[in-house]
Amino acid sequence: MFVSLAGAAQQSTGFSVGALITLLVVAAVVYPLQKRLRERLSRERRARYLEEDRLAAERRDRESGVDPDGDGRV
Repeated sequence: MFVSLAGAAQQSTGFSVGALITLLVVAAVVYPLQKRLRERLSRERRARYLEEDRLAAERRDRESGVDPDGDGRV
């Protein structure tokens, strides 16, 4: 057991082409997924903010007595 540990310690250089390739493959898969997720969440957030603003404006108009349709009825 000690012989195999000593051999493994001597072979390790700190840089491995296999580890670099693995890192590149993981990045190539994860980055597009992360980018697509961020774009989707941004779209949903913008839509939610627009809806919240619309509801707040309606509530504000109702409370202030402003006629939103302009037909004379509140």
